[in-house]
Amino acid sequence: MKGSVTGKFALNALFVKLMLSFLSVILILASFNLFSHLYLSGKIYKEMIRQNELGLAQTVEGYENHFRLTQNMILALTQSDSWTANLGILSHLKENRRYDIPAEVTSDLSTLYANPFLHIENFILYFKKEDYVLEREGLSSAADMFGKYYFSAEYPPEYWSRQTMDNQFLKVMPAVTFTEKTIHSTRTLGRLMPVLVKAIPYEEVYGIVMLNPQLMQDTYGDAGNTPFYILDAQENLLFSTSDVKLQTSQLPESSNAHERVGDQYYFYEKGKQTGFTYIRVTEVAAIAAEMRGMQLLLAVLLSAAVLISVLSSLIFSHRLNQPLQRLIAALDRKAGSRPEKLSSVKEFAIIGDRLSSILENNRFIQTDLDHKNSLVRQYAYTHKVKNIPLSKSLAELEDVRQSELPYASILFKVSFKTLPDEFEKHTLMLWKLIQTLITGGESDSVALQPEQDQLLLLLFNPGPQSSFLQALDALKELLDSEISLYLTIAVSPVYSGETSFTDAYNNLSMLLNERRLNGETQIIVEPRASSAKSFHLKVTHGEELHNLLQSGNEEAVFAWLDRQLEQLQHKDAAAADFRAFALGSAEQTSKTVTKLNLPQAEAERLLPPRLEPFNAFHSMDQYKEWLRDLVRPVLVVISNRSESRDPIISFVLDYLDKHYGEDINLNLVADKLNLTPGYLSSIFKEKTNINFSEYLNNLRIERAKELLMNLELRIQDIALQVGYQNVNSFIRMFKRCAGITPGEYRKRYSRDGSLPSSGLGL
Repeated sequence: MKGSVTGKFALNALFVKLMLSFLSVILILASFNLFSHLYLSGKIYKEMIRQNELGLAQTVEGYENHFRLTQNMILALTQSDSWTANLGILSHLKENRRYDIPAEVTSDLSTLYANPFLHIENFILYFKKEDYVLEREGLSSAADMFGKYYFSAEYPPEYWSRQTMDNQFLKVMPAVTFTEKTIHSTRTLGRLMPVLVKAIPYEEVYGIVMLNPQLMQDTYGDAGNTPFYILDAQENLLFSTSDVKLQTSQLPESSNAHERVGDQYYFYEKGKQTGFTYIRVTEVAAIAAEMRGMQLLLAVLLSAAVLISVLSSLIFSHRLNQPLQRLIAALDRKAGSRPEKLSSVKEFAIIGDRLSSILENNRFIQTDLDHKNSLVRQYAYTHKVKNIPLSKSLAELEDVRQSELPYASILFKVSFKTLPDEFEKHTLMLWKLIQTLITGGESDSVALQPEQDQLLLLLFNPGPQSSFLQALDALKELLDSEISLYLTIAVSPVYSGETSFTDAYNNLSMLLNERRLNGETQIIVEPRASSAKSFHLKVTHGEELHNLLQSGNEEAVFAWLDRQLEQLQHKDAAAADFRAFALGSAEQTSKTVTKLNLPQAEAERLLPPRLEPFNAFHSMDQYKEWLRDLVRPVLVVISNRSESRDPIISFVLDYLDKHYGEDINLNLVADKLNLTPGYLSSIFKEKTNINFSEYLNNLRIERAKELLMNLELRIQDIALQVGYQNVNSFIRMFKRCAGITPGEYRKRYSRDGSLPSSGLGL
């Protein structure tokens, strides 16, 4: 024994060998991770530079394509014979007085600034000799146009009168802020980039195209906050997203490059067509911060992994070594002499030496166990359920119980009207009281706790059912005076040994759902004939609640909810049915909120809470108050929206709601309103926060979900009814919106006539 203790940490000990093996593996893995990081750090830094260069290249390509497209569109317009003739007439408008020509020219110009992809705010034709301009609003003097309507200190009226095009066709000028000055107000027009266009073949006429550089940046630029600059061929600043002046003094000769100046990286690229230089500025600290963050994260993870691995190795080695040490100590107490070494591991040598004596002792133990089968079986009923889940507990009990032994099961569920501070302590005391009253201290029973608020009693040889029902009645009388809690008690009949414990527990769990809505202790032996669990609200009821919510009439919604709850109470519905109705109303309210297309933050505020408070509800008034608190803010939002609803949007929504099954599109609806599709699309997105096509598809899919509940309709027929001529297109759109195919949706939600969207099934 002394040699075993003193040599516990010797080099040939099992504990030491296990620890050395674990530590060597940990060291190898940690070294591999460290060397991998050192190798990849340089690669990652170069990749960050490359990503910035690729991002700038995409931006340059977008800008260059945009300038080329703008030039081609204008060039195509100026090559028209009617355009040239009209410009000749307008050049002597005061003489010929052809005032019908400006409308025709303005119509030609609208093909440019009405194109949303060109980002043109206005196209101004400047007739220098006549000293007037023609633009989208009509004719006006040059002084009024550049002194009032498009005023800028950098571009006064006399600036434009001095401009000449020489041999250039198109000249881009620096972007500045323009304002509109009227008698009563001054309104900013934002930053605009003037582009001079030569009106071939007239020298005294040229066009001024007002580009919106911010829209161009939003379209082609990156999503970050890095400064961006555009310089012309003479290195004059045309546009920038930052007020910070460029620090670089000389641009590189190559078409694209990058350099570090101070604490910033400058990425350059020159446009092949325009000759403009595009510059993106990235802080060195931003790239360095990403590298430091990655290095710090790796260091923390590596340290944590090594520490956890070492501790786990130590614990595992100790737990594996400890039972061996105890076994050796027990064997040494029976051995009279020091064992010889039979293995290089000392512990295994001692164990091998003592195996013969263990076999001899096993014969005696086996003989003794044969005489104590009844004691072992009874011990197993209580021992095998410790520290293991309920399903495993019941399975283990099935293995050791006598199949011919009758038993009964009782399931208790506690509910607190007001949750105590020490919930576990109160529950434990209650379970002890119940076991004492029901079993009388006898050992022929087993108590399990499936949930924290549940207790399952298995009574073996219980006698007739009436014997333990009397004890339960006494428990009920005792708890009737307790105002802070109540019990739901499900009682099984006396089963023969053939019924499994699992089946008995499942039957009791179903009986718990028979509880009625009150705050009293209830004993449930069998389902009541008046059970309302088979009742289901129809689909039209879900639509009725949705329509009431849409009306914004608080009194009508409250009256409808109260009426449904009173009907449940009149039908003697179970508490689970009230809970199902409340959940269904909450889901229908969520559906109504979703259809409002509110901003995400406001929609989340109106959605029902995720945590259900129904376990503490014991009266219909509590459900009434909860439902009113649920729908009241939704009704307020709907009422406010109905007061400020745009007439155009109202027409579109009503038209889509009535004609969603037809072949309709944005152009068709815009034509009915005598609006352009682009304008209707913009105002629809602005007012509803959703695209026109997305809203139409969502509406069609919601209607399809309701039709899928009718099992007599084929999916092809449903697709046609909601406006999809191709069933494959319908299936793809349905899966994108609902996450599953129409067939899967029908299989999942058509059982028992329940509806997932409204959720109002009881």
